[in-house]
Amino acid sequence: MTSVLSVLVVAVIIGVLLWLALVDRGRRGGRLSAEATRLGLHYRPYASLSERLREAHFMLLDCGQFRHFRHLLEGSLTNGRYLNLFDYSLITAHGVSTQTLLLLPCQLPDCERFCISRHAWLDEDGFSETLQHPLQPLRKDQRPPRLHQWQLLSSEPAQLWNILQPELCDWLLAHPHLHIEWSAGILLLCRPGHLLEPEQLEAALDHAQSLIRLLQRQAGLPVGHD
Repeated sequence: MTSVLSVLVVAVIIGVLLWLALVDRGRRGGRLSAEATRLGLHYRPYASLSERLREAHFMLLDCGQFRHFRHLLEGSLTNGRYLNLFDYSLITAHGVSTQTLLLLPCQLPDCERFCISRHAWLDEDGFSETLQHPLQPLRKDQRPPRLHQWQLLSSEPAQLWNILQPELCDWLLAHPHLHIEWSAGILLLCRPGHLLEPEQLEAALDHAQSLIRLLQRQAGLPVGHD
């Protein structure tokens, strides 16, 4: 009985998402398509997660139940860095959360996967499969005092501890609403439950690229190294 109820709940949630997608098709899609043209990017209304993104094992994507997403913007920016930006939905312990994910290349030598977030919004729920590639929380003595209540997770906690220098802490505290992950040379950012409007894209890209420059500077790399 419990399994049948679970299937019905998931079916209802998927139905709601599909209905929202149909309602949104012309309005959001048209505006994002126009913005993509202005930025010299390509727009696709529907797409699926690439093998590279699946193998990167981002915590957000591994927790998700969907392998397809909407409103993909992709292509090279004026600085040559390749952008992937799309709306992605997942079921959290508090319900359905849809947010715009921004992914950019960011090479960090000798660094493993990590996840930084102000709040633990990706806790597994009854519909999530157990994560096959979990991250470990930093110990209390590895946490900067100003980030002692943050969610700081890594496959190699000591490596994340090494890059949490004062300048990076300042940046994080100035952007407390962001969920940040790094894996396989890719930086992922989003604001949980928030969809970027077309007029917000350039500002979001500026913030993301300032974080990349900061991370790479701390890693001893020249700015813009990808």
